[in-house]
Amino acid sequence: MQIILSILMFIIGIAVMSMSFKAKKELVYYLILSGGTLIFS
Repeated sequence: MQIILSILMFIIGIAVMSMSFKAKKELVYYLILSGGTLIFS
């Protein structure tokens, strides 16, 4: 389950970045997501 959740979080992060690539805040959000996946895994 942890692997599936981390993959979903990763896909969501990419989707958010692609939807609003111009915003620098999304980069911070993506870093938080990737950090969260490391904690959960």
